[in-house]
Amino acid sequence: MNIQILTIENLDLLVEFEQEARRSEPDIFAKDFDPLKFRAGTEEALKNPLFASARCLICVGNEGKIIGRIDFSTIPSLSFGGNLRAYIDWIYVLKNFRHHGAAQFLLAHAEAYIKGMGIEEYFLLMAENEEAQSFYRNVAGAEISSFDVLRKTLLPHGNPI
Repeated sequence: MNIQILTIENLDLLVEFEQEARRSEPDIFAKDFDPLKFRAGTEEALKNPLFASARCLICVGNEGKIIGRIDFSTIPSLSFGGNLRAYIDWIYVLKNFRHHGAAQFLLAHAEAYIKGMGIEEYFLLMAENEEAQSFYRNVAGAEISSFDVLRKTLLPHGNPI
């Protein structure tokens, strides 16, 4: 396994990964996946300065295909004299590659990347399924807290760019 940062150059691998994720777990993902639209939207996001703090690390398996991804962003704030935190938005490993260390590998690399930026803390909103919950409970040194989260949709779902 190796880790790469998502770029336009390896974007086609991500499209293949997303198609495989939907084939392997159709009950989790939307049924109307359009690989061309996904590719175009992701490419635009990679070029858009509004996404400058967003990162996607991909875990490439021995066969040269993506087996997992982790997405995170930095959150700058002027609070308390200025601080930086990170938000991990998504961790996903293809079903056939789970329980072999890929998620831990992705998280360790994301943590090293975030720490290398001088960021001391990250947040992750946890998925509710039992498999994900088991993974979160085994993250060394992490604290699981219960916070109420306010969520308000301001625009219809879709690509903001």
